Amino acid sequence: MTRTISSHPRGTRQIAAGAAVLAIAAAGVSFAPTAGAAPAAPAQCSTADLGVQLKGGGAGAGQRYATVVLSNTSGRTCTVHGYGGLALLGAPRQGVPTDLRRVASPAPGTVTLTPGGSARSLLHWAVVPAPDENGTSCEPTALTVVVTPPNQTTAALRSWTFGPVCQHGVIQQSAYVTGSAPF
Repeated sequence: MTRTISSHPRGTRQIAAGAAVLAIAAAGVSFAPTAGAAPAAPAQCSTADLGVQLKGGGAGAGQRYATVVLSNTSGRTCTVHGYGGLALLGAPRQGVPTDLRRVASPAPGTVTLTPGGSARSLLHWAVVPAPDENGTSCEPTALTVVVTPPNQTTAALRSWTFGPVCQHGVIQQSAYVTGSAPF
């Protein structure tokens, strides 16, 4: 027998529906998702889920390129979206001026990484000093790069073997896309 606590018809329906759910649960009946139900979206990749590599790219006319590769080393599918962070460190682990600028193309999107899958981002910088960099020297040459995956607060440290970054430390970065080959 259902006991009515509210005199409002809507309250009566809610109590009756709640009683029906309790009765079904007590009978051991469970509900499975229907065939049309969408699976849960993969979670965002954490820094701990990812291996980080820097791969050299082309060079010419005072321009340098490298590719940051994030590889899913976890046993689950996860995603990265957009841009990450990057900073250069000198010896002994002192900051080197780094002005990371995001490139609009390709537009940021979500990259789904199955275990072993990779996403890559193009880095571009100049090795020709700006006029106010005394014409012959750039920023100090970094020894280490700090790479922070998109939407994360912890980073990975890797060796920086690509020489100086001129133009006051400006490095352009593209959004992450699928792949692991250098651009």
